[in-house]
Amino acid sequence: MKIVAGAVLMAACALAASAAEWQDEIDAAAAKGGGRVTIPAGRHVTGGLMLKSNVELHLEKGAVLEGSPTTNDYPVVELPCSEGKWMAVVMAVGATNVAITGEGEIYGNGTAFPQPESYGRLQEGWRPRGLFFGNCRGVTLKGFKLRDAGCWGCVVQCCEDVEIRGLTIDNHSNANNDGIDIEAFNAVIADCDIDASDDGVCLKSNNPEFRSGNILVTNVTARSHCAALKIGTASHGIVTNVLFVDCRLEAPRRSFPDRRKSAKKKPAGASWFWSEWRAGIFPPSKPGDDLSASAISIECVDGGWVEDITCRNITIDGTLAPLFVRGGTRQKRATGAPPGKWHILRNVLFENIRGRSLSWYGNSVTGVEGCRVENVTLRNVHLT
Repeated sequence: MKIVAGAVLMAACALAASAAEWQDEIDAAAAKGGGRVTIPAGRHVTGGLMLKSNVELHLEKGAVLEGSPTTNDYPVVELPCSEGKWMAVVMAVGATNVAITGEGEIYGNGTAFPQPESYGRLQEGWRPRGLFFGNCRGVTLKGFKLRDAGCWGCVVQCCEDVEIRGLTIDNHSNANNDGIDIEAFNAVIADCDIDASDDGVCLKSNNPEFRSGNILVTNVTARSHCAALKIGTASHGIVTNVLFVDCRLEAPRRSFPDRRKSAKKKPAGASWFWSEWRAGIFPPSKPGDDLSASAISIECVDGGWVEDITCRNITIDGTLAPLFVRGGTRQKRATGAPPGKWHILRNVLFENIRGRSLSWYGNSVTGVEGCRVENVTLRNVHLT
């Protein structure tokens, strides 16, 4: 027992030293006005790292930056109008001109954190994200792979001037493993391959005082158990002028096994997402675990303002509802944001959309009293 305890202590000390080493380099570069911090090839286990202004974190080919399996190794950030507390393998708050580049990998070690028993008890704040950027200006993410975070993959909240290009995201290790969640003004997401257990690319709006818009999502392959491309569900503020173009939306390539106590009631080999409801909707020849709930979801359900959304040149394969547009009045969620005052969802264009649904479900354009949907156009849409 003494030997084991000693080994654990040595491992913990090594982890602390590794995290402190990289953070010291980031702090030193920032103190000089900025610079590049390079992670060399090899496996590097670390607690949460905080990027500073004008600092680029560069992952060399063969480098794996692996998140610690212990939540105490991550700094915790709580921002106004936010969906809970935030911790991540790499994060930046209130910074200017920050970047992560290279051909290496960020591995979130997501299986180390307990799976929540249900979506009603997600405990998102205590499962680290892969990346988090809050209240930043000038965020650049290029080229690297992001894999298996404890929660969402890449989160951008209330940021301006964002470029996300050439990322490979494979996030299937725990509940609500989104690919990219973004609340930003002036943003480009391009040339990415995303495979997520929850939403693929999700545009959120939690802060009624922040306008999210001028967003281009192009040449993205998105695979998801939920919505491949999405606006919402959080929709407290303004989202305008969004273009989804030249994208491929498909069923996810993998899932993750259900390790919860309640999994004993499920069929052998079923994933966390399996349910009798889903099994009843999807054809028997295709397990529901392997399909996405929707290809494109445009939602305004929290009193926000969603307007001028274009979805063009998109192919769809393996989904429950190919096109889903929903106005609603879900009322205030526990995000710190006050109830919305607009309830506007209008000017949505679907153009040059082709593909197939692998379920008996259909498309849906739906509003309710208090949030009617206005001006939805379908042009050259062919869905089987």
